[in-house]
Amino acid sequence: MKRALLFILLFLPMLASADAVEIGGIYYNLSEETREAVVTSNPQKYKGDVIIPESVEYEGITYSVTSVGTYAFFNCSDLVSITIPNSVTSIGLYAFSGCKELASVIIPNSVTSVNAHAFSFCEGLTSVTIGGGVTEILHYAFCGCTNLESVTIPNSVKNIGPSAFQDCSGLKTIVVENGNSVYDSREDCNAIIKTSENELLFGCMNTTIPNTVTSIGAIAFQNCSGLTSIIIPSSVTNIGTSAFSGCI
Repeated sequence: MKRALLFILLFLPMLASADAVEIGGIYYNLSEETREAVVTSNPQKYKGDVIIPESVEYEGITYSVTSVGTYAFFNCSDLVSITIPNSVTSIGLYAFSGCKELASVIIPNSVTSVNAHAFSFCEGLTSVTIGGGVTEILHYAFCGCTNLESVTIPNSVKNIGPSAFQDCSGLKTIVVENGNSVYDSREDCNAIIKTSENELLFGCMNTTIPNTVTSIGAIAFQNCSGLTSIIIPSSVTNIGTSAFSGCI
């Protein structure tokens, strides 16, 4: 996706659903059939410290809070902190995009999916804890988080979408706990790109290569101008063509 389109999408006005109800300062879409609640956007924007509860009660019915919905906290520039409960299993498209004052996020173990652009352009974000239940981090999930310094990818993750960490200019280290996971963040050379069938295909930061990797593929670290050191584990038996070319 081109950056111009990203910019336009970032500033699209988003309103709460007409059916949303406000409970304790947070807006939800409720399903009586499943007894589930999805956090949705606040027309006045969320501010300060927000604690999402595991469940809410409305008109005598208790609902489990299972998702942070699409655009729920989109562009809430005054949001300082967020607490996501263990009942939440997914974080929606653009859920926290543009929350510039949000400094840290703990994604609980209950979450299995971090959707596209979920935390994009959270410029103040310095710390992210990714829970051990997350299986996918989709495209542009942390794009533009310029102050994010390090990320540990738990071994539950099986897929990281294209450009998940694009333009994370402060990112120094990505630790991959599972060498058999699949990654694809090639654009702008800001992350480990792919480890599939024990082959590390591409990466651009000072990186901990897991000892499950047996091969460093062609052009794996090509033109990684910021790379200052790398430790290759004894499990690696092959280094591909131009794997480190242009690492000035």
